[in-house]
This record gives sequence, structure tokens and C-alpha cells, in this order.
Amino acid sequence: MKHLRIVLLVVVIMALGTLACGLNLGRSARSDQSLQTEAVPTEAPPPPDEAPAIQVTPEATEAPPDSAEVDTIETELDLGSSVSGLQNLESYRAAFRFDWNGTRSGEPVTGFMEMRSAFVREPAAQELYFEGQGFEAGENQGLGKVAFVQVGDTAWFYEGESDSWMQVPAGSLDFAQGLFFQPQDLLQEFDVIKGRRNPVPKQVNGVPCHVYTFDEKDFDLAQGGTVVRADGEVCVAVDGGYVVQLSVDADFRYSDPEEVFEEGNIIMTFDISDVNQPITIEPPAEAEAQAGGRDDVPMLPDAEVDFASSEFISYRTASSVADAASFYQDEMPKIGWTADEGNVIFDENALLHYTKGSESADVIIGSDEDGTTVVITISQQ
Repeated sequence: MKHLRIVLLVVVIMALGTLACGLNLGRSARSDQSLQTEAVPTEAPPPPDEAPAIQVTPEATEAPPDSAEVDTIETELDLGSSVSGLQNLESYRAAFRFDWNGTRSGEPVTGFMEMRSAFVREPAAQELYFEGQGFEAGENQGLGKVAFVQVGDTAWFYEGESDSWMQVPAGSLDFAQGLFFQPQDLLQEFDVIKGRRNPVPKQVNGVPCHVYTFDEKDFDLAQGGTVVRADGEVCVAVDGGYVVQLSVDADFRYSDPEEVFEEGNIIMTFDISDVNQPITIEPPAEAEAQAGGRDDVPMLPDAEVDFASSEFISYRTASSVADAASFYQDEMPKIGWTADEGNVIFDENALLHYTKGSESADVIIGSDEDGTTVVITISQQ
């Protein structure tokens, strides 16, 4: 499914790369004001002096319409643009789920992907957990998992195939990039062009929101695709313009052989919660164990770690190549490593090889204008 396939690839690639969400629902989203019904006070004439008080029974008036009965306002939906409302928040959690179920050449095609994310401004921290299955039609795939946790200037990455965490470079924490994806990245491929807005805002996850709904008539798919049925709703914060909740349940039919399915259903949900609420983000114990690599593989005292796992360590140091090589020649034997006789050391690089039990360690040291880099790989002999 070309549109759905693009969506899946975009999300997966982003999940495996750097680490939010925003949605601008057209000109009327911020310009239209919510309807308010107020009683207009009237002043009764004063009673005449020494006249008995007069009891006045007011005429019955019609009650304000319930929000469900108020006519909705049709408006354009601009799902391809983003807003920066999340950058003004102190914290939030986000949850996303995408399920697809259909057929291709008579064979069932099913899959899902799910993401959970959280972001805290102070103290700076963010986390994201992703899992999914069925990204390619006709293949019996296992469950794929990745995760990312950053606390301050330390970050960790989890890869499900090896079931291991590793320390990775910690990028700058950008509140607008607290998620791997943006809802408009997912919806813009479905070409939703208009919807209906309820003029009365409602509370969603504790946030006052404008509510927009859309159906199959509001899609404008490219040639080769048909929306058979669709029900969708988008809740946008009145103050800030960010998406608080989004849901889509739709049936599609495609003639393009590149699509994930020829005919099927997708269900997508997105949810922002705990806005500006206390959130604690901590790395799992297995991730913290990789903060400094391995206990039996030393690093120079000023090491600035780029990557660290049980099998691979990379860091930068202000020490020269010669001093870094001397450090390993002194320290590795102290913790049980045996040096090879063929170790070589030059002015701008060095290659050292050590063994211990069934493991071998290669220490590669190089220099450039930014300083000295040390890369250590550990493997089974």
C-alpha cells in the first residue's frame, strides 16, 4: 500500500534515527470563537412607594442547546502543517497505535506499531518505546522493538534483535522533537481535506479542545485508492493549538500492487496526556549498566562517550594517541587482558589487540583536528 507503506517506512526510519507532534486545522481553528450562551440581565422597575410587593413569575425560556445538538461548522483541515504548541509545555506523555488488517492476493495481511513517549523540560529528559510487527506483506515476522531514553546529557538506545542497551550520543533536547513522528506525517498521506468542528469545546485529558470530525467524503486520495468508509476525530487544544487526541477507523481499497494490502482496514489512535504534570523518566537498570561500558574495559578519565555496550565502546579524549596507547598498555594487563606482540603505535593512530579467556579486544586509537578517538570492540574468539 503506497500511502500506508510510506507512512510505515517514515515512522520506522525515524524510530531508528534521531528523535512533536503538531497539527494545524486550518484558518478557522484559531479564528473561530467557541459559542457562549449568556443570559442578558434585565432590571425590574422599582415598586411604587407603600405598594405591596408583587411576585413576578418569569416566562419559560428555552434552555441552551446541548453541545451534541449544536450544528457543526464545516472547515478545511490542513493536516500537512505543524505547530509548535508542545514547545510551550513543561511535560507530557504521548501514546500512538496503528493497526492494519487486510488481504493481498487472497492472503491475509496484518500488522501493528505502537509507541509510547514522554518528555520533561526540567530536569531535561525524554523516553520513547516502540514495537511493531508485519511491516512487509507475506512475511512471518517477529516482534520488533526499539527504545530510547535520555536523561540530562546521557542517552541509551535499545535494539530488540540483540536484546541489548547501549549508550549513545545525547542530542539536544528539543521539545518539538520529543516524538519520533508527527500526526500530520501519518494523516497527510490519506489526504483528509475537510471536516466538521463542534463549536462548543470539550475537555480531553484535562485540556479544553476544539473537536473536528471527518468521514470518507472528506478524503481525496490519489489515483488508485478508494476510501470505502472512514470515521475520524481530531481534538486540538484551544490554548496552544497542539493535537491532544486523534482517532481514525477507515476501510481502504487499492489497485496499486505496491500497497501493503489491496483491501483492508486501518485503526489509528494518538493521545497526549499528563500535560504539565510531574513525570519521572529513568533509564532501565540494564541501560544504566552500559553508562560506562564494561567494568573490565577501562577508559581514560576524561572520556566523552559516544557509544558504549558490552561489545562496542567509542569515546573521545583530549589525550594524545601516544598517551592513550600508553594508558591501555598499562591498564589492560592489570584486569586480566594479555597483549599481542604485534601491537603497533604511530603518531596519529594505534592498533592494540588483547585476549582474555574466550574474548578478544581490539583497541583502535586515532586523531584528527577535533582530538583523539578511541574505539574498542570485544568479540568471541
